Amino acid sequence: MDKINVSIGHSTDIDTALEDALKSIKRPTLIMTFFSTKFNPYEVYQKIREKVGKNVDIVGNSTAGEISNKMSDCKVDTISIIALESPYINIGVGVGENLSKNVKEATYNSIKNATLSLDKNKKMTVINILQRAFVKKNMYDLLRIKFLINILLMDGLNEKEEEYLRNLSKYIPKETTVIGGSAGDDLKFDKTYLIGNGVYTDAVVLTLMNTFLKVGTAMGHPYYPTNKGALVTKAKGRIVYELNNKPAAEVLKELLQTNELSYQIFAKYTTGIKSIDIFGEYMIKSPMIALPDGSVKFYAEIPEGQFLTIMETDEEYLIESFKKTLFDAIKDAGSPKKLGAIILFNCVLRYILKCHYGVNDLYFIKNLLGEDIPVIGFNTYGEQGRTLGGSLGHFNQTSTILVIGNELVDE
Repeated sequence: MDKINVSIGHSTDIDTALEDALKSIKRPTLIMTFFSTKFNPYEVYQKIREKVGKNVDIVGNSTAGEISNKMSDCKVDTISIIALESPYINIGVGVGENLSKNVKEATYNSIKNATLSLDKNKKMTVINILQRAFVKKNMYDLLRIKFLINILLMDGLNEKEEEYLRNLSKYIPKETTVIGGSAGDDLKFDKTYLIGNGVYTDAVVLTLMNTFLKVGTAMGHPYYPTNKGALVTKAKGRIVYELNNKPAAEVLKELLQTNELSYQIFAKYTTGIKSIDIFGEYMIKSPMIALPDGSVKFYAEIPEGQFLTIMETDEEYLIESFKKTLFDAIKDAGSPKKLGAIILFNCVLRYILKCHYGVNDLYFIKNLLGEDIPVIGFNTYGEQGRTLGGSLGHFNQTSTILVIGNELVDE
């Protein structure tokens, strides 16, 4: 017997996508939607709300490309909708508005509202979960169980992801799972939209998922380090002014052996910072654009004193790294024999890279796991997650994957 029912709709038409998403779902627990900015976000939300009623949580955002197993590859100018139905999932949704003006207040409000919403919707308690799991599972398996997932959908243009995450870390245990992505707007870089039981801009939507199902996450990128790099000698926020005490753009051009710093160059060759924990992962922090004063703006914060390593890739590594991330997420979920859904947060620069190599993530998911595994996601303007060492961060050119099993934690 299925522990979760999942249905997905994906179309160039809102009504068609919504009809398909609700076709086999009677009482949705959560609706999630990812859509192009060609759609009116208020119309998207209103049409979904009219269909599912006032008591169902609806979250989502505008994108730089929509992903689902209903298509052969990522699409643009479409809308994808997933409906989840399970008595083993509690949902709490909280919105933090005016993120660019007051991050601290937006963070507090998103957590407060999500917690209140979760308490209101609660069908089961952690003690119920613990009692059943402790009877059947050994200690190793118990340590891997995740009772709470924080799913973040953030404005992708106000550059407040790191500041939000720093504030979020003050409220949640460091072991708590966090995963998500920053909303896009089809590479217009004008305005992104968030849905959190309403429509918002300049906001963050925090979805708390308290579940009895096996869930897991993983994060990975398709790059390996070279022996080239430079020391960040002057930087503030996302702007690097100097590398090796020289203008940053000048040094990057020399390292990349190019006369022009473009997004095409930054998709193929990017930069990474090595984590200082025992795992020593390279986390991707992508350059965005060279500025007139010789500095370089990045898509993520770059602290002074860090060594910025030039990263590169090839087709084989691009494929194998995604497969590893996918299976790491499944393993993190306790390797359920039945999968309920896969949710992908995929950087738009990574999408440009894989298009360059003619690589299709959905092909590998379907080939490895089966054609019928429900998959949904979107191309982001940045990804949020934890390193293997537990550090919470905002990254680039990365895939973060959430796996929801169709099994209970005591199975």
